Amino acid sequence: MSFFDELLEAMGRHRRLRKHRTDSPLMLTLAFVLMSAGFGLFFAVVAGVQAGNLGTLSWWQDQLPANALISLCVVSVTWLGYRLLEHFVPEAWLDRVNGWHDWRTWVFYTSLSIGLALAGVVLGLAIVGRIWTLELPMTELLRDASFWRQFMLVSAVISLGMSLYYRNKLRAERLQSSVTEAQLRLLQGQIEPHFMFNTLANVQSLIDFDPERAKQMLERFTDYLRAGLGQLRGESGTLAQEFEMLEAYLGLMQLRMGERLKVELRLPAELSGIELPPLLAQPLVENAVHHGIEPQIAGGTVSVCARRVDGRLWIEVADDGQGLDGPKHRAGNGMALGNIRARLEARFGPSARLELLPRDGGGTLARLQIPLPANIP
Repeated sequence: MSFFDELLEAMGRHRRLRKHRTDSPLMLTLAFVLMSAGFGLFFAVVAGVQAGNLGTLSWWQDQLPANALISLCVVSVTWLGYRLLEHFVPEAWLDRVNGWHDWRTWVFYTSLSIGLALAGVVLGLAIVGRIWTLELPMTELLRDASFWRQFMLVSAVISLGMSLYYRNKLRAERLQSSVTEAQLRLLQGQIEPHFMFNTLANVQSLIDFDPERAKQMLERFTDYLRAGLGQLRGESGTLAQEFEMLEAYLGLMQLRMGERLKVELRLPAELSGIELPPLLAQPLVENAVHHGIEPQIAGGTVSVCARRVDGRLWIEVADDGQGLDGPKHRAGNGMALGNIRARLEARFGPSARLELLPRDGGGTLARLQIPLPANIP
């Protein structure tokens, strides 16, 4: 991503509420300065055109610095208001707001922006009144009908601009979501045959010298296909289906690794019907087995649990393997983690995330955080 594209994204993300931000301090600072300067220059030019003194000495000495200062106050109050709101309100509330993909998004953000802009204008006028001599005191200016007509005109421009922005953004998000999901499903379709062929090759190698174990592996493989093929054909599955798939997969791995692999699965009954993209947690389980447990001679345990925390669904995959600082540094799992994050962004927006953490006592903890639907009690 180029420097300019990163800056534009930082400016765009300012208008969305989120608990966790990834923009660098440099980009946030530049976005703040550019927005303040841009608004200040725009309103100074408008004021100069209305007064008929654009470009004159009085415009340079009075109107340009005064409008620049008021603009700085507006951007500062708006920026601070957004940051305070996302810091203090519950994450479940932000998840609900970010889950809107209709007219409510425009109404909420437009109303919030106009309210904060008005507070910034009042603050700016109070500061300007102490530096420059105004034709009207601020209290009388706020009672002046012409001031409110001008502010309502600016509010209408903001409303129109944000309406077009969010309409185009939501349309682009829906299109990007469809494209991303299709690409990832195609990738998953390429990965699954590789796993299937390897499993069938293992079955074939066991038939001659351990037919009983070959039979068990074939039965587990059938369970895996029964659990997985239905999900691969659909755009969504339930958490119960995801765990059924994981149980079948881990059963196959236990047959291959024997006593070296221990498994724990915990799914509360009240969460089993939650819908989510298919095969979302399986790459995390595969990483836990292949990069965490398998390199260890003694093996270890892979545990998968789902729970509700502060109105969000947590799916945690933990292992007591070699950990993030192990010799292999979990080589090869970057693409899998990137795909999961892309699917989360496409389906749930910025409120969903994947964390990869060192586990207490050794090993690795991978945690999916997904906003729960409003109808989940």
